Amino acid sequence: MRKLVVIITIIATAFFCSNVMASSKNVMASSKNVMASSKSEPTLAGTWQLNCLNAYQDIVSTMNPDWIPDQLKNGFEVMEATKEVRLGGSPTVPWLTIYNNDLKPIYHAVGFNSRSDALWQLVIDQNLPTSFAPKLYEIEPYTGVRAVDLADADFTFVEYEAKWCTNCKLVQGALVDFITSHPKLKINHVQIETDTAKMQKKKYKNQACQVGVGS
Repeated sequence: MRKLVVIITIIATAFFCSNVMASSKNVMASSKNVMASSKSEPTLAGTWQLNCLNAYQDIVSTMNPDWIPDQLKNGFEVMEATKEVRLGGSPTVPWLTIYNNDLKPIYHAVGFNSRSDALWQLVIDQNLPTSFAPKLYEIEPYTGVRAVDLADADFTFVEYEAKWCTNCKLVQGALVDFITSHPKLKINHVQIETDTAKMQKKKYKNQACQVGVGS
């Protein structure tokens, strides 16, 4: 129960942080330090196909309903088939999924805040698989990121980001710090460029999503 309360609290903060970032002086001040340390190449990189917006929303923009605090539930819609909740409105980044050494997902959520590293620590300490997260085989057709290309690792962090996304840079910097502070753990960092702004343009929305074909 305590784990669930902590996760809900941090995710609520992260979600609000994602939406008020531009007007938050405290967050912007701390972001300079985080972004300064974000220069690191990911283990593996991919790009979500621009003409596959619906797939991104169905596979990535969903999370565990138990992790959504009451004050945020109006921003999500329940998917009856899977019982997941999908983020309503315009698709966004960053999203982050953590997989264990069996490549089973143990965490998936949107946003970032200064306590995200504490949440990641809690998640890897618990190491409890969840069904409310993208499976690697589900994202492979749209990104080219394959499980077989990953080195054996204790944990794999898959980050969905865009070049224009300020919070994505915060996630990247925090991930570098987190990996550096855990030298005894083998951690893969997978970065998937997901330009949700371009995805919503008519040019791409009118194209058929052809799995495995570059956009």
